[in-house]
Amino acid sequence: MSEDRPIVAISEGFADYGDYYGFGYGRPLLAAGALPVLLPYYEREDDRIALVQRVDALVLAGGRDIEPHRYGRADPHRLQGDASPFLDEIDLSYARLAVGGGVPLLAICRGCQVLNVAFGGSLYGDLEEFPEAGADHPGAKWDEWRELVSATLDGREPPAHPTHPIDVEAGSLLGAHLGAHAVVDSYHHQAVSDLGEGIRPVAWAPHGVVEAIEMPGASAFVLGVQWELHEEWRGDEAMFGIWRAFVSAAARRSNERDIVEASR
Repeated sequence: MSEDRPIVAISEGFADYGDYYGFGYGRPLLAAGALPVLLPYYEREDDRIALVQRVDALVLAGGRDIEPHRYGRADPHRLQGDASPFLDEIDLSYARLAVGGGVPLLAICRGCQVLNVAFGGSLYGDLEEFPEAGADHPGAKWDEWRELVSATLDGREPPAHPTHPIDVEAGSLLGAHLGAHAVVDSYHHQAVSDLGEGIRPVAWAPHGVVEAIEMPGASAFVLGVQWELHEEWRGDEAMFGIWRAFVSAAARRSNERDIVEASR
């Protein structure tokens, strides 16, 4: 394998799932040909700017609920979960810096919500607020989620996921990999509501909740998915194709930077 593999940074929380993020998000990136790195908390904006300029791509990982005030909600939903205030600030900054700097960005679960909020969008506070009251939409069941985490860390086959179908927009980045329809897992209890500036929905659950977003005006790969793409890639060539396309975008950025450096 080439030693010129692109460097992909992963922004994630630390408290809830032990070693899971290090394995869960690193494995598909390694399999697709990248060198992933887990980020510490970059509290200063200047440091975040310097980091984003040096990496070849960025993953915004899953995690805790975003603080409601960050998308203009004065009264949290009664089922609002624990927040990560420092990570919220950092991830919202990363999303804007990556898009503005032409850095490929893959945003998963919470990361998808971060991407929308970073550009002025809002969220449903719980599946109770989803269109048609979240009809037939599996919610966050912690016992199922923790069993999935344990299986991943133990190297066992993952348990059956709660799933639902999605419709995917033709001609979208996501559609190029999944086609018009797919089945995805579902552990989330919040989701994209009002869209942020430049955000375009490209996949929907049957009752209308947005399951994936893109930014067609961005200069690089930008995709947010609501499901656990870091789990679904195993044994699913279409899902793994998304990781490969993302790493290919990172490799292009790396090559372009090398050309610029060589010309100086």
